[in-house]
Amino acid sequence: MSSAAKKEVRAKSTKPAQKFHFFRMIRRVAPMIYRVFPVSFIFFCLLGALHGVSWAFSVWTNQRLYDALSNAVFSHGPVPAVYWAAAVTCLVVVAQQTLNGVHNFLWEVFADKAQGKLALGIHDKAAKLPAQLFEDKNKLDDINKANEGKDCAVWMFFSFIGIFFFYLPYFGFLFFYLYRVKPLLAVSLVIVFAPSLLSQIVRAKIYAALENESAPIRRQNEHYEKCLCSRETLKETRLLGGFKFFRKLFMDTIELLSQKEWNAEKKNGLINLGLNSFKLLGWLGVLYLLFTSLMAGDVTIGAFASVLSSLGLMFGIMEEVMRNSEFNITKNLGKVQNFLNFLDLPLPEGGDARPDFGKGIVLRDVTFTYPLAEKPSLNGVSLEIKPGETLALVGENGSGKTTLVKILTGLYKPETGEATIAGLDVKDASEKALFSQTSGVFQNYMTYALTLSENARISDFSSGEAPETVLESAGVDFTNAETYPNGLESILSREFDGVDLSGGQWQRLAIARGLYRRHDFIVLDEPTAAIDPIEETKVYYMFAELARGATSVIVTHRLGSARIADRIAVMDKGRIVESGTHETLLKRGGKYARMWAAQARYYR
Repeated sequence: MSSAAKKEVRAKSTKPAQKFHFFRMIRRVAPMIYRVFPVSFIFFCLLGALHGVSWAFSVWTNQRLYDALSNAVFSHGPVPAVYWAAAVTCLVVVAQQTLNGVHNFLWEVFADKAQGKLALGIHDKAAKLPAQLFEDKNKLDDINKANEGKDCAVWMFFSFIGIFFFYLPYFGFLFFYLYRVKPLLAVSLVIVFAPSLLSQIVRAKIYAALENESAPIRRQNEHYEKCLCSRETLKETRLLGGFKFFRKLFMDTIELLSQKEWNAEKKNGLINLGLNSFKLLGWLGVLYLLFTSLMAGDVTIGAFASVLSSLGLMFGIMEEVMRNSEFNITKNLGKVQNFLNFLDLPLPEGGDARPDFGKGIVLRDVTFTYPLAEKPSLNGVSLEIKPGETLALVGENGSGKTTLVKILTGLYKPETGEATIAGLDVKDASEKALFSQTSGVFQNYMTYALTLSENARISDFSSGEAPETVLESAGVDFTNAETYPNGLESILSREFDGVDLSGGQWQRLAIARGLYRRHDFIVLDEPTAAIDPIEETKVYYMFAELARGATSVIVTHRLGSARIADRIAVMDKGRIVESGTHETLLKRGGKYARMWAAQARYYR
């Protein structure tokens, strides 16, 4: 592995260690899950309590049966008492199995619903976060951790509900029964149970540290898997021989994750070894106490047989409590805290004002730096776009054109400086109001596996207008039966028995999609890379005609296409260094003129 790759794989979270408060987490998660099925949830809890009591109650019914049998066989007691005791025992067994089936079924159904609800909560939160946060790898790690923690939160909560409404009624009834038989028996069970509960604090720290170290590596592993298997990367990984490289990176991250998990499991195993020694000694102690109590006449034969036969079940349920607690509660406390931390991320303050793009856009000394970047992408940019004006942004790669577009559309907010629309600061406008009036076509446009009509209308289904006009204007020949066998209803994906399009055809469709959306401000951010220069010029002239009356911005590398704009702004190293019409900039002999001369050589 290269040194850069090793450095990336070894990336660790720099966040300070956190204290995990289990009951505080439960108080946060409980209302979220309760709101999914409030009435059914109450029924589920009552059913769980009845289920737990039924298992403990069987110890008493078994004692009654064994005592009746012992009395009938050895003391010639009444035989009907045996039948009645057997009938009651059978009824309890039937009730146990019925409650067990219904309880477990509802557990799975409710857990699935709750996971879906929390997933929606993550999506809603992510949709409200500032777009620039998604440029921060730490925030991407937080989202990854939140997705992991979502499921853990559900299972932790249901494990808590199981302990409170199943295990506690079971052990509570059993403790009461054993205390009646012999108080020391009940006390001995508590002594055996206590060390396991105390061990959870240590386990929580082990697995919380594991999750913080694993999240960034897990995200890298998912990226390498995508590089190996996704349709988008298939051509390059096969043709350029990148498969082995990404496979090695993929396997290295798996190995690193496995090693970290092994270290955590090893620590946990050593703790379990000590705990199991205590459990074994406790189990032997209970057996000895039970046997001596029988020989001393302190317990009946029926009580001895019932408790002895149920010891395996009692210790099995204890083990189940510990196993569930370890896996669903203690082991995942860190993951659940990550989920809650993500929900607690602060949201930007924004007003409800609705800006009017039809009255122009003004930037004053705007600076913007991407998260974790050392240099700003925009450095003191001032710009005015007049109402209805078409502005072309040109410049070399990395000059800040796309970042400026994101500021103009309201996707990103200025770090310093001011961006106003008709005098209204974008920070005082809601994103919903901003985006409701904007449209755009970008380099990385989407290729949806939908019909041709849906691909065009997806930008504004509320419009209700037929898409034929914009499709035709963008050069999409939807009447061509060879390309679109079902016309507007042709599915654009071979994966679903449809057709696939060339890069240029997809780009024309992406342009049609952007134009179909009702807008006061529209951006074309280099969407014509797969179209030859002559076709690109046609598309831009068509765009200028259709966008007439709307404020618009064109971003392009081909300066010939920039000539259609009312004005051209030249960017270099995050600044606007020149501005004017094509003819004015050529006469000025600056950067634009040099770029024009350099490109013109290739067409002479």
